[in-house]
Amino acid sequence: MTRPFVNEPRPVPASSVSQQSAVNTPESASSEISAVSIFNVLLRYRVMIVVITLIGGFWAGINSVTSPKGYTAEAVFMPKGARAQNQLMGLAAQFGVNLGTSDASSSPQMYTDLLEYTTILWPVAQKEYRITTDSGVISGNLQKIFHIKPDRAAVMKKKTVESLQRAVKGVVAPKTGVINLSVTTGNPQLSLQIAQNLLAQVNIFNLSKRQEQAAAERAFAERQVGEKRAELRQAESDLENFMESNRMYRQSPQLVLEYNRLDSEVGRRSQIYTSLLSAYETARIEEVKDLPVVNVIEPPEMPIGPNRRGGVKKTAIGLILGLFVACLIAFARDRMARNREAQTDDFLEFAELKREAIGDLTHPWRPISRAISSRKRA
Repeated sequence: MTRPFVNEPRPVPASSVSQQSAVNTPESASSEISAVSIFNVLLRYRVMIVVITLIGGFWAGINSVTSPKGYTAEAVFMPKGARAQNQLMGLAAQFGVNLGTSDASSSPQMYTDLLEYTTILWPVAQKEYRITTDSGVISGNLQKIFHIKPDRAAVMKKKTVESLQRAVKGVVAPKTGVINLSVTTGNPQLSLQIAQNLLAQVNIFNLSKRQEQAAAERAFAERQVGEKRAELRQAESDLENFMESNRMYRQSPQLVLEYNRLDSEVGRRSQIYTSLLSAYETARIEEVKDLPVVNVIEPPEMPIGPNRRGGVKKTAIGLILGLFVACLIAFARDRMARNREAQTDDFLEFAELKREAIGDLTHPWRPISRAISSRKRA
């Protein structure tokens, strides 16, 4: 009796089974990130995350407590209204000479910029200061008070100005143009004296600039006054000669037109001459005027106590940064652990490179010998 033919299943190779199982298993979806997997990582490394977070907050809190005390002296001021564009500027524009259309010292932003310039800060640093400390009374310039080590003159100047720039801050109110000046140092007397000297130096700088501009205007007006006086005299002489030669000019339309032309020329040159003469006198006054050019709304006063160190705020920031760093480390460790279990190419390469790096550190001559041998082979 013949046995019926039955299709028996063929054995499947183990490699195919492993490949198929690798495709169908949940391990293939390990690249997908879900909320549960994120929480699993955080809970798995919870002890490390808490420790690193507390270390960050503790470090920030200790740093805020141990930081040196700061005393801030504040002043509020604003620039005075600039002189309007005078007649001299308008006349100079007609002659092709530009004397400036506005006063630079009227810009509040210019004042805040001045507080950072060496032109202002270096004279302030060179002034004499006298402060009281725990060790006694100290007097001298800021190079001595800031304990800047003796060096080349240019280096000492740069270091002094940089130290002063860190202590000085100017802020402009956008709507009103009022400028808030603050000076923060480790001594209340020093902060007050620096703020006072800054206000005085800003006023000196702007006053000198205004006087220089007024001197340029006076020199221009002085030259133009002489020229326009001569032109006016010539126009008046032409009109006088015309009237002497044409006593009955009103009976002739042509002569009337000529008379009107000469008379208008005299009037025009007289107006220009009068304007220049007035501008010349104004420029002479501005050149020697030494009135303050800044309005001090609130003068600087001695700081009552040190500034708040913001320990709570800094501690909170330290905790947040510590938590962020701890989470990064946790996810990095989790990723490394998954790669180690899966024996991926990246993990194998990392392990090999780590061994090589450790070997290079323990045997520094190995990289040199490899470089020499590779160069010889090349």
